[in-house]
Amino acid sequence: MIGWSIDIMDVDAGQYAAMTREMLERGNFLEFTDRGGEYLDKPPLLFWVSGLSMSLFGINEIAYRIPAFLASLLAFYSTYRLARFYYDKQTGLLAAAILATTQALFLINHDVRTDTNLLCWYAFSLWQLAAYLTSKKTLHFILAFVGIGMAMLAKGPIGIIAPAMGTFMHLALTKDWKTLFHPKWLVGVIIVLVVLLPMMYGLYHQFDLHPEKTVNGLQGVSGLRFFFWTQSFGRITGESIWENDAGPFFLTHSTLWAFAPWSLLLILGLWAEIKEVVLHIMGKARKKEFLILFGFLLPFIALSSSRYQLPHYAFIVYPLGAIITAKFVLNKMILPIGSFYRTVYWVHIVLMIITVLVVLTTVTIAFPQDGILTISIFMVALAALGFILFSRSSQPRLILFTIATALFINLALNTVFYPRLLEHQAGSALAKKAVESGLTSHSLYSYQAELPYSMDFYSNGFVIYEGDFDKIIQQKNIWVFLKETDLGDFKARRPDLTVIATVGDYPVTQLSLEFINPATREKTLQRRCLIKL
Repeated sequence: MIGWSIDIMDVDAGQYAAMTREMLERGNFLEFTDRGGEYLDKPPLLFWVSGLSMSLFGINEIAYRIPAFLASLLAFYSTYRLARFYYDKQTGLLAAAILATTQALFLINHDVRTDTNLLCWYAFSLWQLAAYLTSKKTLHFILAFVGIGMAMLAKGPIGIIAPAMGTFMHLALTKDWKTLFHPKWLVGVIIVLVVLLPMMYGLYHQFDLHPEKTVNGLQGVSGLRFFFWTQSFGRITGESIWENDAGPFFLTHSTLWAFAPWSLLLILGLWAEIKEVVLHIMGKARKKEFLILFGFLLPFIALSSSRYQLPHYAFIVYPLGAIITAKFVLNKMILPIGSFYRTVYWVHIVLMIITVLVVLTTVTIAFPQDGILTISIFMVALAALGFILFSRSSQPRLILFTIATALFINLALNTVFYPRLLEHQAGSALAKKAVESGLTSHSLYSYQAELPYSMDFYSNGFVIYEGDFDKIIQQKNIWVFLKETDLGDFKARRPDLTVIATVGDYPVTQLSLEFINPATREKTLQRRCLIKL
């Protein structure tokens, strides 16, 4: 919650927040536009829940983030219930704590994207599916498919593909063929379609009924086909316009930081689970559930095959990763017996200490003006970690040590690092200056500079792009966002202009060592100005 007041980051979160504001202004909740143009990409759940929050609490960054926070709470609870259902209360509590302290969850609670809702409803649907497979109660069946429908409203077909993969493998390996091939699953598909009905109506009305519209450079685009096929499967077949050739191991190495500080234990937990499956197949042991392991592995592999990948694509399976990790920690690491687990224990502790030292030192160096605050956090962190490590208490030191590491690192990031970092996001910084100086609607222009979405959001209106110097220089009572290199031309023609502010702009989601180092930071910045004519 400390991160709620951080400026919304460009590009994705800034775009979604600006589009939510646009949706509220238009009053159309089924057809979506992006700066007035046709929008066909992400499903509507994020816009709907953020729009509801902004309607209640105003158009601001906190209102935009509240639904993601509530979705995270439901994800934690669903993870707890799923783990407790198959194992015990202790495993459930630890799994929820692990999920809550992964770097991924800290990140997507301020850099809010569609994935917060996706992982929430994925965890919820698996919990309800597990309950239904055991009890056969109709309520669990209905709630499971409502959850699947909500996951699809969050991010498309992956919302049904992921739970189908895990459920299929669970039923196949437990040889529950009667349930696997029961026609009742078709009723579940109908429930999903009912949940999707408002979205499908909007897509059909906006795109399928208007083949003359140009979308992403194409005409005759079907909104329904895009949602059910192109958006997800098209990234594998090559039909989608999105492609970055990230490679099959991109999500694997991204998970090393995104699931931190539990990454090492997740890897060992996965290995232990895979060995259990092999022993089960060989008839040498009996494993009671396969939903969690294959609900993690198969979607992860499928997503890794996409031609376009970003780190947060893997976040959907992290609730299951948390359960796998919790099970491993409680079975193997609380009372480490044997040289291997004792070695793992100390390697993990050393990695946590190094992480704290590196992150907090980096924050202190990057923004020395807040050095006293960061050093204070640094000293308290070391004292707390030392107390946990050398305490004679019977508390599970490994768990407490790791949770404390995550908390202190993100306390420093959310109180010092991100607020200072966002001072170099010209879109939000200069939009706030424009509002403070009396900005009126439809009077903010961008002259031959980029159009940051955060500027749209914080100025409460569209930024109008104008590349014609003679046309823009003749206007009055307007604000102009421009490159500092163009400021001299404006002053020559309009000596009456007022320079409101100048900001060194940087793409804040693409950090580099040159930017982090204050001595070389200026070389990485692009100077942007806000003037009033």
